[in-house]
Amino acid sequence: MDYKVQFKSYDAVANTTKVAIKQDFPYRVFEEILPTNRTTEDDATLVEAVLNIVRMELDTSGAVVAIKKELDKSVEANNDAIAKIQALTKDNEEKANQIQKIKEVAEWNVLARVTDVENPLDPTVFKRGLELVDLGQSGKTYQPQEIFTIEDPSHTEAFGEGKRIMIQVNEPFTYQGETLDQLNSLYQNGKIGIWKWTKPKEEKEEKEEKPGQPSGDLETQPVATATPQPTL
Repeated sequence: MDYKVQFKSYDAVANTTKVAIKQDFPYRVFEEILPTNRTTEDDATLVEAVLNIVRMELDTSGAVVAIKKELDKSVEANNDAIAKIQALTKDNEEKANQIQKIKEVAEWNVLARVTDVENPLDPTVFKRGLELVDLGQSGKTYQPQEIFTIEDPSHTEAFGEGKRIMIQVNEPFTYQGETLDQLNSLYQNGKIGIWKWTKPKEEKEEKEEKPGQPSGDLETQPVATATPQPTL
């Protein structure tokens, strides 16, 4: 029997492929619906799949074996697909872990520099650093030494320092979207640290003392004068 594929059509909604095969001598046409998308398979495979269904209708005992072979192929294909998905999942997890480690190092660097009050950051560098730290996620529980940022919409930038403020957690803390004012009570209790950019204190200029001049201002007092007495 020399059958050829007459047409094949995939129905994405039903996830089935309609395949029609034809034989010229004697003229015969069979049309069957196969599961999943089979449009990429070669014609010989599709012809055999259709004939297997026809055989099962005509000769159930012989067709069962052929159908089982088709199912075995599908199972094998599914196993290959599952293996590929698992490999991709593992690869994505490894990449996610690497990204997380890089993120933790970046956050540690930001924490170390922001908390170094002896060497305050330039305001624009401070802004860029805090942009590397995620904004607080409402409902997330942060562990000690973890950090996140919040925005203070009431703050007016004067030096390009941005509106973000860094929160450092000192004990397990679940952030519920609190504002800066609401977090102040936790800061006062030592549960969190709040770090915002502040203008560095200007160094006081030492006054040079000139020779012959007093080193400090002297407080002057009025001098008492005697009141003249009347002449007798």
